[in-house]
Amino acid sequence: MMGISDMRLDVDNMSYEELLALEERIGDVKIGLTVESIMTLLKQKKYMATEIETPSNQEPCCVCQEEYGDGDDLGTLDCGHDFHRDCIKQWLMQKTYAPNVRNSSSYMMGVYEDG
Repeated sequence: MMGISDMRLDVDNMSYEELLALEERIGDVKIGLTVESIMTLLKQKKYMATEIETPSNQEPCCVCQEEYGDGDDLGTLDCGHDFHRDCIKQWLMQKTYAPNVRNSSSYMMGVYEDG
């Protein structure tokens, strides 16, 4: 019988060929959300600069670290944070949590996609 420690893989020390063989054995592992789920979760709006926002008090998109510009398409998640719509869409296709909220309670309303 194989123990739990025998099941762990040291992927950091595997060769490229070994990693390709592993990928072939386990297949494509999908952990992100579908585009349809993401678009349902996102509240969309256009960014419009206001006089009270200056570069020193405006937070950039935490995915790309770029400042928002007038007319940029934004997406807001239930955590209340804004992101460039395309940035957060790409993020959520890979992960199921917001980039700036990393505790276990941050999972997106329990929405998980079946593999």
